[in-house]
Amino acid sequence: MSNHIYELKVYDPFLLAGALIVCVTGAWITMRLVTRVAQTRGRQRLGWYCLASMAGASFVWCTHFAAMLAYHCNAHVHLDPLNTGLSLLVMLVAMPLAVMLAVRLYGRGGCMLGGLVLGLGIAGMHYAGMAAYGVDAPVVWSGLLVAVSIVIGIALSATALVLALRPVNPRREVETTLALVGAVAGLHFTGMEAMHVVAMPQHMLAMHDNGQFLALGLSVIGGTMLMLIAGIASFVIDGSARQESYEELHRMAMSDGLTGLPNRISFNERLQNEVSRADRDGEQFAVIGIDLNKFKEINDTRGHAAGDIVLTTLAERFSALLADGEFVARLGGDEFIAIHRTSDSAELHGFVERIQQALNQPIPIEDYVVTSGGSIGVAVYPVDATDSETLISRADMAMYRAKTDPHHTIWYYESALDQSMRERRALGGDLRAAMANGQLSLFYQVQTVVATGEVSGYEALLRWEHPERGAIEPREILQIADESGLIIKLGEWVLRTACEAAAGWDENIRVAVNMSAAQFLQPRFVVAVQENLARSGLAPDRLVIEITEDTVQRNLDRALAMANSLQALGVRLALDEFGGTHSVLHMLRVFPFSKLKIDRSLMQQVDTAPVVAQLVRSILLMGHALRISVLAQGIETRGQFSIASAEGCDEGQGYLIGHPAQSAQGAAMTGVGSPAASIRAVSSPVFSPDT
Repeated sequence: MSNHIYELKVYDPFLLAGALIVCVTGAWITMRLVTRVAQTRGRQRLGWYCLASMAGASFVWCTHFAAMLAYHCNAHVHLDPLNTGLSLLVMLVAMPLAVMLAVRLYGRGGCMLGGLVLGLGIAGMHYAGMAAYGVDAPVVWSGLLVAVSIVIGIALSATALVLALRPVNPRREVETTLALVGAVAGLHFTGMEAMHVVAMPQHMLAMHDNGQFLALGLSVIGGTMLMLIAGIASFVIDGSARQESYEELHRMAMSDGLTGLPNRISFNERLQNEVSRADRDGEQFAVIGIDLNKFKEINDTRGHAAGDIVLTTLAERFSALLADGEFVARLGGDEFIAIHRTSDSAELHGFVERIQQALNQPIPIEDYVVTSGGSIGVAVYPVDATDSETLISRADMAMYRAKTDPHHTIWYYESALDQSMRERRALGGDLRAAMANGQLSLFYQVQTVVATGEVSGYEALLRWEHPERGAIEPREILQIADESGLIIKLGEWVLRTACEAAAGWDENIRVAVNMSAAQFLQPRFVVAVQENLARSGLAPDRLVIEITEDTVQRNLDRALAMANSLQALGVRLALDEFGGTHSVLHMLRVFPFSKLKIDRSLMQQVDTAPVVAQLVRSILLMGHALRISVLAQGIETRGQFSIASAEGCDEGQGYLIGHPAQSAQGAAMTGVGSPAASIRAVSSPVFSPDT
């Protein structure tokens, strides 16, 4: 045995460097692909699973094969093709199985089991490969080092899988890559140390062809690197696509889908940043609320496509006028909001005026032009408010004031607005209390047949005598009820009270009840009418529901369906305020109206303005041609009454004929020039929520 020679381990530096490059690159991309497998589902997961398995198996086998070929053995060496193929097959089975176990059995248990399979697979691949490495000399193995190599492979493989399934960050990527590199390289070189070639002097004469092994090793490294590069490219492409998708989703989440402007979420984020900046730097900024004035009218008359063109056109104009420190968002519907960072009031006024100009410029839509206009409210931080919520509220308050002011479309917040809003809210509370305590009542104004003076009906008029403010105008009552959410309950009481009062009148006397748009267009309105008719015993043809043209225009389809349903019940429908500033005559062709009521503003001029007299005459002719009864409102002089009678007006209503009174009989006795003045109606009950 004295002639035995144990060789020193010598490796070809080129193949060893190539094996190291493949090992590090392959470990990094394999672990990234395993992470992607865990993050995806369905077919996408299957694709990443296959790519991770192939990349992992190929880099582990290539690292082993190249490092094995790099080993210089002092004896003749040959490779067994069958065992070489078997070593590759072991990895092609072990790698996908290990990844599947780690991902499907998510948690430490799954990673440990996957690490066991992967470590045993690397060991099986390594020692099958060493079996293919035939040496024409005796070989001695160290059992201890073989066991250590297998433990290293299993432990570091499990560690790599555990790290790969945790949240990804740069440090985690380095740790995961080093763990898998350690598993592969640690098992390989520990296993190589376990093998000792006992070379005799005669074996030294037959060295293997290292040049041929070098060429073979470099070819394997090159092929494996191509596969790894393909895996890296797939990962990079997918990462780029994911980033683009995330950015697109973020843009969609932060932007308005129609106009492309920032949305409410984006505005809230920008507002908080502006508040923080203003507090830090001692600056000021303004929030500007913008609400379009004629958007609903454009939508109703031109269609929603035209409304969309208006919104997108205004969004483009707003975007074009923005400078540094300025921001505009769309909150929804026809509501926009802007931010202007400035400490110069003149600069702020200039920005607001630019917004107003953008709103007032005509917008071409196909073969016609529309102009929306808008109401603008401005509040300044921290002058008008010291927190974002109050600032928005006060900008809205100023915008609402601008919307209700016919002379000013821009309103800057002032403390008096708070007082006005508090008074408005207090009035809403008073209305709620008045409804609960029976402080509301109905008055009735007589309607007569012009030719004979015969009473044809009475219009129910809402009255509220406020204990401090006195009589509240009916229009204001409805506005307060609408703002306070009481409009439906109030309308139901008016309808119920009027029906109960009319049930006690003569059978040929009708009662007319004005209905708000909110009441008339609600789906349950027809049911409410049926219930009140049944409860009061009033015949359907003695009830006249009066609506304005604005109600019809608000939702034409629903209003038409409601009108047809009421007609089917036998209830009459009257168009109130006909001939006013927003009259739309074409609805007479499609709605089943039984009566037209000429607006008071026309009758006030009928005996002084020839043009108005001719207009009234035309309305009468049109009504008669359509077989619709015509009632003239606002008859206050004998001259007006004479013209209405001479032109063939069917019915009349006004102070000349009768003033509003708390009972129908009282209303009939208040006139000064009509036989109808002697007729009185039964007393009307006051408001009681329990009746």
